[in-house]
Amino acid sequence: MYQPMFTLDAKGIPIISNDEIDTLGERLVADFSPLDIFTPKAIDIDRFVTKYLKLKQDFYYLSHCGVYLGTTIFQETHRLPVFNPETISAEYAHVEAGTVIIDSSLMVDNQEHRYRFTMGHEGGHSILHPSYYLNSIGMVDEERSNAYVRCRADFKASKNEALQRNYHLSDKQRLEQQANYFASAILMPRCTVKMALARVPNKGQKDWGYHASMHLSKIFNTSQESAFYRLKALGYIDKSTPFTPFS
Repeated sequence: MYQPMFTLDAKGIPIISNDEIDTLGERLVADFSPLDIFTPKAIDIDRFVTKYLKLKQDFYYLSHCGVYLGTTIFQETHRLPVFNPETISAEYAHVEAGTVIIDSSLMVDNQEHRYRFTMGHEGGHSILHPSYYLNSIGMVDEERSNAYVRCRADFKASKNEALQRNYHLSDKQRLEQQANYFASAILMPRCTVKMALARVPNKGQKDWGYHASMHLSKIFNTSQESAFYRLKALGYIDKSTPFTPFS
């Protein structure tokens, strides 16, 4: 497995740009499956996370309302909060270190894109953020002291983009922004996106961004919204263009 190296701040948060995450994503995908980096296609994100990153996977309802989509466990815990729909009550689960928990609500057909992005996002935490969480064991903050991260459903690409314009991010926002960008860099590697766009004609014309994002979403098996924001992040669509798919 390719071993990335990056500088950490005093809290253990990587000091890493989006461009550097793109390079990291390309190198990881090329090492994981060389064919995937040279041929635009959907990444086998399950195999990437469980076989290449060697993380275990499990499924729980992480809340009663779907507010959390995934969790990465950095240290074994007996007290991961979960929801039991049979008893309609909160419980604690025992989970081993090196486990990715996916919310059970994502295990239906119409949630495939969100499931894939969540898997990539949690894989990002496992690569980028062990130092932040493992160095915090024993702190007052319960979530950090247990060395796991719970990722909210409302931290979407649009919010991620807005945060990039704000230099005063909280630690949690920085971690989530980095994990989101990592997921996009794995599911839609920068150099592979460039190859895929060669098949989309009439660049610069009205609605090109819509058609290009639809094209990418089909190739890489992502949501159109994720593909749209990926194109914006890579500079193919003007930063001021909102995501407004046709009805």
